[in-house]
Amino acid sequence: MFATAKDNKSNTAHEKGHTAGDAESAAERFKKEARHAAADVKDGLEDVARRTGHHVRELADSAEHSVESAGAAVTAKIRNNPVQSSLIALGLGFLVGTLYRR
Repeated sequence: MFATAKDNKSNTAHEKGHTAGDAESAAERFKKEARHAAADVKDGLEDVARRTGHHVRELADSAEHSVESAGAAVTAKIRNNPVQSSLIALGLGFLVGTLYRR
Protein backbone atom coordinates (compact mmCIF):
# COMPACT_ATOMS: atom_id res chain seq x y z
CA MET A 1 0.00 0.00 0.00
CA PHE A 2 2.54 2.58 1.12
CA ALA A 3 5.92 2.51 -0.52
CA THR A 4 8.88 2.59 1.71
CA ALA A 5 11.86 4.90 1.17
CA LYS A 6 13.90 1.89 0.05
CA ASP A 7 11.28 0.99 -2.58
CA ASN A 8 11.15 4.60 -3.80
CA LYS A 9 14.93 4.69 -4.06
CA SER A 10 14.92 1.42 -5.99
CA ASN A 11 12.22 2.69 -8.39
CA THR A 12 14.10 5.96 -8.93
CA ALA A 13 17.32 4.09 -9.74
CA HIS A 14 15.40 1.87 -12.15
CA GLU A 15 13.83 4.93 -13.84
CA LYS A 16 17.25 6.58 -14.17
CA GLY A 17 18.61 3.42 -15.77
CA HIS A 18 15.66 3.36 -18.13
CA THR A 19 16.13 7.05 -18.98
CA ALA A 20 19.86 6.54 -19.59
CA GLY A 21 19.06 3.61 -21.87
CA ASP A 22 16.57 5.73 -23.77
CA ALA A 23 19.14 8.51 -24.15
CA GLU A 24 21.75 6.07 -25.45
CA SER A 25 19.24 4.59 -27.86
CA ALA A 26 18.25 8.06 -29.07
CA ALA A 27 21.92 8.98 -29.48
CA GLU A 28 22.53 5.87 -31.57
CA ARG A 29 19.50 6.64 -33.74
CA PHE A 30 20.72 10.21 -34.16
CA LYS A 31 24.21 9.00 -35.16
CA LYS A 32 22.72 6.58 -37.68
CA GLU A 33 20.47 9.29 -39.16
CA ALA A 34 23.41 11.72 -39.29
CA ARG A 35 25.52 9.13 -41.15
CA HIS A 36 22.71 8.57 -43.65
CA ALA A 37 22.25 12.32 -44.13
CA ALA A 38 26.00 12.80 -44.62
CA ALA A 39 26.05 9.96 -47.17
CA ASP A 40 23.13 11.54 -49.03
CA VAL A 41 24.90 14.92 -49.11
CA LYS A 42 28.11 13.25 -50.31
CA ASP A 43 26.25 11.43 -53.08
CA GLY A 44 24.53 14.65 -54.12
CA LEU A 45 27.81 16.56 -54.23
CA GLU A 46 29.48 13.81 -56.24
CA ASP A 47 26.62 13.92 -58.74
CA VAL A 48 26.86 17.70 -59.07
CA ALA A 49 30.64 17.49 -59.51
CA ARG A 50 30.27 14.79 -62.16
CA ARG A 51 27.67 16.78 -64.11
CA THR A 52 29.71 19.99 -63.80
CA GLY A 53 32.84 18.20 -65.02
CA HIS A 54 30.93 16.85 -68.01
CA HIS A 55 29.60 20.33 -68.81
CA VAL A 56 33.08 21.87 -68.53
CA ARG A 57 34.48 19.22 -70.87
CA GLU A 58 31.75 20.03 -73.41
CA LEU A 59 32.55 23.75 -73.18
CA ALA A 60 36.29 23.09 -73.56
CA ASP A 61 35.65 20.91 -76.61
CA SER A 62 33.43 23.59 -78.10
CA ALA A 63 36.03 26.30 -77.46
CA GLU A 64 38.75 24.13 -79.00
CA HIS A 65 36.61 23.58 -82.08
CA SER A 66 35.94 27.33 -82.36
CA VAL A 67 39.64 28.18 -82.11
CA GLU A 68 40.53 25.55 -84.69
CA SER A 69 37.84 26.90 -87.04
CA ALA A 70 39.04 30.48 -86.59
CA GLY A 71 42.65 29.42 -87.22
CA ALA A 72 41.65 27.57 -90.37
CA ALA A 73 39.69 30.61 -91.60
CA VAL A 74 42.65 32.96 -91.00
CA THR A 75 45.03 30.55 -92.71
CA ALA A 76 42.70 30.30 -95.72
CA LYS A 77 42.43 34.13 -95.93
CA ILE A 78 46.22 34.50 -95.81
CA ARG A 79 46.71 31.86 -98.52
CA ASN A 80 44.03 33.40 -100.73
CA ASN A 81 45.35 36.99 -100.29
CA PRO A 82 49.09 36.81 -99.53
CA VAL A 83 49.95 40.37 -100.62
CA GLN A 84 47.10 41.97 -98.70
CA SER A 85 47.94 39.85 -95.62
CA SER A 86 51.62 40.88 -95.80
CA LEU A 87 50.70 44.57 -96.06
CA ILE A 88 48.33 44.27 -93.09
CA ALA A 89 51.05 42.55 -91.04
CA LEU A 90 53.57 45.23 -92.03
CA GLY A 91 51.14 48.03 -91.05
CA LEU A 92 50.35 46.40 -87.70
CA GLY A 93 54.06 45.88 -87.00
CA PHE A 94 54.76 49.55 -87.77
CA LEU A 95 51.88 50.66 -85.51
CA VAL A 96 52.97 48.43 -82.61
CA GLY A 97 56.58 49.58 -83.01
CA THR A 98 55.55 53.23 -82.96
CA LEU A 99 53.40 52.76 -79.85
CA TYR A 100 56.13 50.77 -78.13
CA ARG A 101 58.71 53.57 -78.59
CA ARG A 102 56.52 56.08 -76.77
